[in-house]
Amino acid sequence: MAKGVQEFNFFYWFFRPLVQFGAMCHYRTFTVKGKENLPKEGGYILAPCHQQALMEPLAVLNITKKSPVFLARADIFKKDFIRKCLLFLKIMPVYRIRDGKESLSKNAEIFEKSRAVVLDGFPFCMMAEGRHNDKHQLLPLVKGMFRIAGETQLRMGDKPLYIVPTGIDFDEYERPFANLCVNIGKPINVQQFMETYKENEPVALNQMRDTVAEALSGQMFDIKSKENYKIIHTLTIILNREQLRRDGKIATPFNRFEARQKIAARFDQMEQENPPAFNMVRDDVMLYMKLLHRLHLSPKQESGHWKWHQYAIELALAVAVVTAAIVYKPLLWSVLFCLACYPIILLPTHLIFKRVIKDTQFRSSINFGARFFFSVIYTLVFSIIMGCTAGGWWGTLLPGINGFWWFLAAFNIPFAMAYCSGYLVKWFRHVLLNTHYWRKRIWNSAATLELRNIRKDLEARL
Repeated sequence: MAKGVQEFNFFYWFFRPLVQFGAMCHYRTFTVKGKENLPKEGGYILAPCHQQALMEPLAVLNITKKSPVFLARADIFKKDFIRKCLLFLKIMPVYRIRDGKESLSKNAEIFEKSRAVVLDGFPFCMMAEGRHNDKHQLLPLVKGMFRIAGETQLRMGDKPLYIVPTGIDFDEYERPFANLCVNIGKPINVQQFMETYKENEPVALNQMRDTVAEALSGQMFDIKSKENYKIIHTLTIILNREQLRRDGKIATPFNRFEARQKIAARFDQMEQENPPAFNMVRDDVMLYMKLLHRLHLSPKQESGHWKWHQYAIELALAVAVVTAAIVYKPLLWSVLFCLACYPIILLPTHLIFKRVIKDTQFRSSINFGARFFFSVIYTLVFSIIMGCTAGGWWGTLLPGINGFWWFLAAFNIPFAMAYCSGYLVKWFRHVLLNTHYWRKRIWNSAATLELRNIRKDLEARL
């Protein structure tokens, strides 16, 4: 009998913690809320929103104790090497009409394997929308997940099966060291649909779909407007600080995520119920964006800039750190050694893949994969070289340290650097972005004043 994809695999068990650590280090912060909502009894299917390619599965990998099994679109399984890698990662293919009508019959076997995953007590994850989306917007849900849920619940009998709506939010899609928020919702018991399912399966599937869609929308950052998506998305950026102030909350990544939800809901409602008022807001936002473009500023730079005293302190601290590293030789050599152990902190790989890969939702996944594998291989090779050469060039500066200790240093420092690099890179980037803003504030005072006035008017309409 063929081994199930959910069954124990030593190499998967061995490498999973490393991949989990790598995924966490890829982000500046990795926040999970609602973990207590994961069912303790019965089986469950995780239903996340889908705005990246492989980054949502990596997020799910960090929230479940048992190894989850995933479904992904079949066209990425075409090459044999990639297919083997994906199956090793416990990702199975699911076929769609665009893969050819004759391919749809293969789903019967895939769905049977999916049911076996849940029946064996493992988490099963299927992206509810069936395809990724480059907007913070929920797409129509596919019915495949609900067919699997209905048939699995029949086999489970009195034992409950749950669908868990899971919002996953990236505040930046492509750049590493963004903030990631996972928002796990209340589980939906499939048993409540089973009486209808036995009598009229299509009706029950529609009921499941509508219930999960409503719940998932509440767990994610979902801008419902299609015509004015960009306007509302811009509003969620420039009014975020004001929304936090009104809510009396500090600017943590999850609080900013919730503020974006509230702002989007406010202006989605305004667009539907008070079109004249919304049109006035839209005109202001368009003027605001036009001024930003002229000044080469982003909405985050203008609306989220540091106050002048904070900027002065942060700039002085950055200058002091750089100066100390240059002047004090032991500190300089220590910094250079750490960078030699983990140079990827300096590599803007997202810019490389932006040019090479056309599909924007795959860029972040490819970027993560490249950075992860480069880090693993480079760290291993560099640490072996440092150990075999008793520290190499650094060994001549500190000859009292033997090769073994150089190996340990070169092998362990990258883990600490990887963990801290998100905070360090973001801090230096914020210093540079705020320097750019305050330079514009001084030399283009009239235009920046107009921007602030427009933002104040928009804040008054929040």
